[in-house]
Amino acid sequence: MSEQPSAGSRPLIPGQIASWLRLVCFIAAAVIATAYTYLAVRKAPSEEANRRQAQKTLRADNAKKGLALITEPGRNADGTFRISIKDATALIVADNKVVAKIQAAAAPAPAAAPAAPAAAGSFVKASDDQMKRGAAVYARTCIACHQPTGMGLPPVFPPIANAPIAVGNPELPIKFILQGLMGPITVNGMTYNSMMPPVPGVSDGDIADVLTYVRQSFGNKGNPVSADQVKAVRAATAGRTAMWTTAELGLK
Repeated sequence: MSEQPSAGSRPLIPGQIASWLRLVCFIAAAVIATAYTYLAVRKAPSEEANRRQAQKTLRADNAKKGLALITEPGRNADGTFRISIKDATALIVADNKVVAKIQAAAAPAPAAAPAAPAAAGSFVKASDDQMKRGAAVYARTCIACHQPTGMGLPPVFPPIANAPIAVGNPELPIKFILQGLMGPITVNGMTYNSMMPPVPGVSDGDIADVLTYVRQSFGNKGNPVSADQVKAVRAATAGRTAMWTTAELGLK
């Protein structure tokens, strides 16, 4: 007579083994979820990281392109002659009136499409005093990149001579000076992908004077800029630390 298992016999998988299996499954699921989250975050870098990488890449590209411009003279794409940044600095140190002398001796700028009017209404000529102050600020902060004739240094630094952006809404160049600008921009048919760092140590009056000087020099004809206009833009953008981008400002 064979023995039959009693109703109270032990289960095939003891309760302890079942508990351990459940714990192992839970840990495996947690590891998989953690790994998936890590990989997802790693594959999707933040916007700030992208911006910093773009700035780093652009700085490296500018450094490579601008190396020759620092020490070597040459010719621009339009045939005009450019001086090196080193020579420009030496000239300014030797003679603080060199800007006016070079402008007087320079050949007329090549013909270009008429610049857009600066604002509604008639043209207002700046005072001689403001133009003198603006020329001094230009010689101190702008001449190395944009050159004494305002023709820039292609393909790195764009011209401000006969440039519509120079005589358009002054809010834009005020922002460039305060926070800087980066990204591609086309000026007089040539595309530049460079970076303009913010200009340190300039007051509202300095910015108004230099923009007025630029807007009424190099073939440009724009109305003067006031210190109050600069002050308003400075206040509106006081919390900004990042450079402006051309895409952000709608520039092409």
